[in-house]
Amino acid sequence: MDASDDKDVVLQKAASDLLDQLKSSLPHFLWHHKPRDCELSEQTKHTRNIVRTSTTLALIKLLEPFQEWPQLLDPELSVMLTPLVETLAASLFLPSFKYYACPPQLSSVTIPLPRAICKLLYTLCKIRGSKVISRFFLNEPKYIELLLNAIHTRSQSRALKHMSGLHSRSRITWEENYIILLWLSHLTITPFDLSSVGSTAAMEEDSIPLYFMLDVEIPSIAQRLLRLGLKYVTSAAKEREAAVTLLVRLVLRPDMVRAGLLGTLVKWSVETLQGQSSSPSLSIYPIIGILSFLANAVNLADTPIIAPFLSPIFHCMQQINAVATPLQSIIVSSAIARKVIVKVLRAVSVKSLQLNALPSPKPSGVVEVVIEDVIQQLLSWLADKDTPVRFAASKALSVITQHLPSSMASEVVEAITTALEENILWTEVELNQAQQPRRKEAQRDLSTVDALEWQGLILTLSHLLFRQCPSPEQLPTVLDALTMALNFEQRTSSGSSTGTSVRDAACFGIWSLARRYSTDQLLAMDISATKMSSSEGVSVSVLQAVADELVAASIADPSGNIRRGASAALQELIGRHPDTITQGINLVQVVDYHAVALRSKALEEVSISAARIDEHYWHVILKALMSWRAIGATDAESRRCASQALSRLSTIQDAPGFLLVLAKVLDNLKRLEGRQVEGRHGLLLAAGAVILEALHPSLTDSTTEISLAVSEFWKIFDHMTLLEDKHFLSSLLRPFLTAEGCSSLISSLAMISCNRLYSSTIQPSSNTIMRCAHLIESSLRLTQTTVVSNTSEAAQWLLPMIDEEYQAIIIHRWIEKLSRKKLLAIQGSESVCGQLAVLGSIYHTCTHVPDLQKQILDSILGLLEDKVTDIESKVACLESLSKGIIPSKVFDARMEVVILNCLQDYTIDQRGDIGSLVRFEAIVTVHTVHKHGMLVTTRQRQELVARVCSLAAEKLDKIRYRAWQCLSDLCNDIDDVELPLTFSDVGQVTSVAYFLQLLSLSSVQWLRRPLLEGIVTSAGAGSEKVLLASRAAIVQTMEGIPQDERSILWDCLLSIIQTEVQNERLVVPVLEVLGFLLSTSLHGNTVSSLLDWHKVFLLVQRCHFKSGNLHKVKAAIDVYVGLSRCSVIRKEALLKLSNMLLHPSAIIRNKAAESLFVVTTSSSLDLTVWSRPPGELKAKVRELQATISSAP
Repeated sequence: MDASDDKDVVLQKAASDLLDQLKSSLPHFLWHHKPRDCELSEQTKHTRNIVRTSTTLALIKLLEPFQEWPQLLDPELSVMLTPLVETLAASLFLPSFKYYACPPQLSSVTIPLPRAICKLLYTLCKIRGSKVISRFFLNEPKYIELLLNAIHTRSQSRALKHMSGLHSRSRITWEENYIILLWLSHLTITPFDLSSVGSTAAMEEDSIPLYFMLDVEIPSIAQRLLRLGLKYVTSAAKEREAAVTLLVRLVLRPDMVRAGLLGTLVKWSVETLQGQSSSPSLSIYPIIGILSFLANAVNLADTPIIAPFLSPIFHCMQQINAVATPLQSIIVSSAIARKVIVKVLRAVSVKSLQLNALPSPKPSGVVEVVIEDVIQQLLSWLADKDTPVRFAASKALSVITQHLPSSMASEVVEAITTALEENILWTEVELNQAQQPRRKEAQRDLSTVDALEWQGLILTLSHLLFRQCPSPEQLPTVLDALTMALNFEQRTSSGSSTGTSVRDAACFGIWSLARRYSTDQLLAMDISATKMSSSEGVSVSVLQAVADELVAASIADPSGNIRRGASAALQELIGRHPDTITQGINLVQVVDYHAVALRSKALEEVSISAARIDEHYWHVILKALMSWRAIGATDAESRRCASQALSRLSTIQDAPGFLLVLAKVLDNLKRLEGRQVEGRHGLLLAAGAVILEALHPSLTDSTTEISLAVSEFWKIFDHMTLLEDKHFLSSLLRPFLTAEGCSSLISSLAMISCNRLYSSTIQPSSNTIMRCAHLIESSLRLTQTTVVSNTSEAAQWLLPMIDEEYQAIIIHRWIEKLSRKKLLAIQGSESVCGQLAVLGSIYHTCTHVPDLQKQILDSILGLLEDKVTDIESKVACLESLSKGIIPSKVFDARMEVVILNCLQDYTIDQRGDIGSLVRFEAIVTVHTVHKHGMLVTTRQRQELVARVCSLAAEKLDKIRYRAWQCLSDLCNDIDDVELPLTFSDVGQVTSVAYFLQLLSLSSVQWLRRPLLEGIVTSAGAGSEKVLLASRAAIVQTMEGIPQDERSILWDCLLSIIQTEVQNERLVVPVLEVLGFLLSTSLHGNTVSSLLDWHKVFLLVQRCHFKSGNLHKVKAAIDVYVGLSRCSVIRKEALLKLSNMLLHPSAIIRNKAAESLFVVTTSSSLDLTVWSRPPGELKAKVRELQATISSAP
C-alpha cells in the first residue's frame, strides 16, 4: 500500500554525497598522473586513451538518481561539463588509429575515452535536457569541420579492418552520433556565413544520397551538414532527434533561407509524406523524423518566412489523416507519428493566426477554415487510445485557443465541457446528513464514460486554465467539471483502477485555476451554479468547497501522485487567496506535500490532525473516509487503515460525532448490494473499530444513546440478506474478507455487551448470538492470518454469552475436528488452523470444566507429536500454545518435549526449508514460557537455552534474530552465561561482533555442541555476508584462545561428524568449515597441534563413502587438500585425491585434478582432459599414484 520511502526526500539527502563522489571521480576518469603524484595538476595531467567500461557505468549509475529531481545538478553542471567537453574536443584532433588504440587483452573490458564521455553526456542530456547541456559545448566555428570529419571517419569501420582486433570497437555508437550531431546543431547557429567556415574540398559525405534535386547553391560545409542530417534523420535511435535539430537550425539560418534551402527541404518533406518522392520505401522512423522536422521548422521560423509553406503542409497533414495511401495508413497507425502530426498542426494553426494578424492578411475566411478543421481533429484526438497523442492534442488545443479571439475561445471551452456531459447517467441516492432529515438527490454515475477521453478533456481544460482562456462566466461550469474529475473512478473487470490519470489532470486544473485567476474572480462565482456542496450541508464559498475537495483527495486518494498533486493545489489555493479558507495556514501545514506521501500516514495521522483543526474539516474527513477512496478502496490494507482512522475520528466531536459516524456506517451497510465485497469488508471493519470507542472516557455520559445505536448493529445478524452463508463459502465473493470484517464486528459487539457500562442496556437475543456463533464457525475453515486472528478473538468474547451446555457442544465439535485431522493424516486436507487458534484463545475461559481444558491441550499436543502433521497446522498449534494456553500458566514435561522437537524441525519440501516456520514459532513459544516464569528447573532452562543458542547461530537471518532476542532474555537468569552486547535489528546479527559474542559461549560445556552445530550452518552454508562474518569470527576465536581450548573445539567439530554422519544438514557444513580452517592454518594459528590427523582423515573418508551428494564430496576434497599440507598424513591425503580422479562424476574428477595440481604442481594433471570417461583415465591415475607413493 505504501512506497518503501519518499524517493524525493531520499534523493535530496543523498544528492550532496552523490555530487561529491562524481566530482572526485571525474579527474581520475579523464586523466592519469605520475604514480608518486598525490593530486592532479596541469603539469601531471595526461589524458587517457581508454577507460574501463565498469568505471563508465559506475559514473552513469551515480547520475541516474537525479532524474527524479534534475535541478539538483544545476549548481555543479559547469564543474562537471567543462572538463568533459574540453577532453572530448581534444579527441577530435586524434587520428583514428590512436582513438581506437587498445591492447587486445583489454578490448572486451574497455572503451575509448571519447565514447565514454559521450555516454556520460547523453545521460546528462536525458536527465537535464539537451537544451541545457548543449549550452556548455564549445562555440568556435572551427569545430564544425572537425566534428564532421570525426563522425565520418569513425562511422567508416571498414577503414580500420586492417588493424588487428579493433574491428568490433571501431563502429561508432549511437551515443557518439547523438552528441556530435547535438554539438553540430549548437554550432550551426554561428553568426558567421557558412561560406566562410571550413574548406571547400569535396568530402566523402557527398556520396550520401539526397533523394531530391538540390537546385540551390549552398556552401560545401552546408552541403555536408545537410547530407549528414538527412542520413540520421531516418534513424530509429535517439540520434534522430539531434539530426532534426541540426536540419531545422541549418535551414532557418538567414543565409540558407536566402539560398532557398528551407523551401527545397519542405517541398521534399511534403512530397515524401504524400508518397510522391523518389525516396526508397520508408519505415515509420524516417517518417517520424520528417514530421518532426516540419513541426520544428514551422514552430521556430518567423511567420513571414514560413507563410508560403503553411498551406501545403496543412493539406499534407489532412491527406495523411484521410488515410489516402498505404504509406499514410502506416503513419496513422503509429502513436509517435500521430503525436508529431498534432505538433505540426498546432504550429501551422498558430502561424496562420499570427499571419492573419499581420497588416497584409490572407483572404477572409481561409484561416477560420484551417482553425476549425484543426480544432475538430484535435477534439477527436483527445479520446485517442495512446497517452502521448492525448497529451499532445490537449496542449495543442490550449495553445491554439490562446491565440483565438475571446468569442472563439469560449466556443472551444464550451465544446469541451459539453463533451464531458456525454454518456453520464443519473441515479437517485438517499442522503443522510447531520442535523437534517433524509432526502433524495440525483447524482452522476460515470461508469459508462470513456476514461481515456475524460483524461484528454480534463487535461485540455487544465491547460486552458493555465493559459487563462476560459472567461469568468465559464468558470462555474469548468470548476464543476474539475471537481467531478477529482472524484472520478472506474474499475476494470479485474478490479484495477483506470481513473488515476483523470484525477491527476484535475489536480493540475485546480492548481492552474488557483494560480491564474484572482480572488475576486473566484469569489464572484455562486456555488449554487455548480454541483458542489458542503460536507455538512452548510453553504460555503466556492474556494472553501474546492479546498474541501482537495483535502479529501489529499488524505484518501489511492494514488500517491494524486495525494501529492491535491496537496500542492491546496497549497497554491491557500497561498494565492489568503483569508478565504477556514484555518488555511494551519490546514496547509497539516496536509503537507511530504506528509501525504505514505497512504497509511495520510489516512491515520494526517486525516485526524486535519479534523481537529475545525469542525468543518471533521465533516470533510468523515465524508472522505466513508467514500470509495478509503472504506471502499480496492486494497484491503487501505480499508483497515480507514477503519482505524474512522474510530479515532469518532471521538473528536464527543457523543454527537460518535453517533453520527455509527449512523453513517449502519446506513451504508444496509444499502450494500450482495456483490460489493470490498465495501462490506471496509464497513464491517469500520463498525467494529468505531464500536470499541464506546468505552472512550469522553463518551461515558451518553451511554443510553450509544447503547441504542450499538444495539442496531446486533440486528444486522438477523438480516439474512446482509450476511448470507454464501458470503462465507463462495470463493468468487472472497469469503476471507467478509469473515475478517464480520469477526471484527462480533468481537467488538460482544466486548461492549460484556462491559459493565453497557451490559444492562445492550442485550442481544439468543437467536442473534447463535447466528453469530454459526458465522464464526463458518469462518474457521479459512486460513488467512487476519481471519484466524479476528475469529479467535471473536470466539473468546462471544462464547461466555452462550449457554454453558451449548458452549461445551461447540468446543467438543472443534476438538473432534482436530482428532479427525490427526486420524486422517492427509497432507493438504481441510485446514484446522482456525479451530486451533480458537481453542487456544478460549482455553482460559474453560476453567469451570477442567476435563475440557485437558481435552483441548491433548488434542493440540497430539497434532504436534504426530510426524505427518502438516507444517501449517504445527505452526497454528504453537501459536495456540503461546497465545492462549501458556499465558494460563500451563507448562509440563510433555509440552517441553514437544517444543524441543519443534525447535529442531528442519522439514524441507519443494518450497524449501518450511521447517523454519515451525522453528520460528517454537522460539516464540519458548520466549513466552520464560516471560511467564515457568522455567523453574535448571534442566529445563539448559535444554531450551541450548537449542535456542543453536538457532541463534544458524544461517537464516529471521530465525537467528528471533532466537537472539529470546536467548538474550533467557541468559539473564543463568549465572554462568553473560551476553554484554545487544543487537537491535536483523542487520546487526550478521556482523562479526555478533558471532564473536556467540562463540564466547563455547566455554560453557553444555552450550558448546549445540552452538557449534548452529554456527557451522552459517559458516558452511549461509549467504555470502553471513558466511564471511561467521568464518571471520571462527578464525578470530581460534587464534585468540589457548591451545587446549582450541583442541576442545576441534574435538567437538569432529564429534559432530562422528555422531551425525548420516545428517547431511550438519555434516556438509562441518566439512566446509574444516576445509576452511585447514586452509587458514597456512597464515594463522587456527589448527590445534594436538589434533589426531589420522582420526580426521578416517572420519572424512567415512563421511563421503559411497555418497551421491556431490556437494559433500567436494567439501571432502577441500579437507583432503588441507590435510595434504600436513607431513603426517600427506601421502594418504594425496592418494585419496588421486582415487577421486576416477570418480563417476566429471565434476568431482575435475575438482580433484585442480586440487592435486595446486598441491603437487604436476604438469600431467594440467595436460589431461579429466572429463573423459574414467576407463580412459586409469593408466594416467595409476602412474600418478605410483609417483605419489614413491615420493619421500
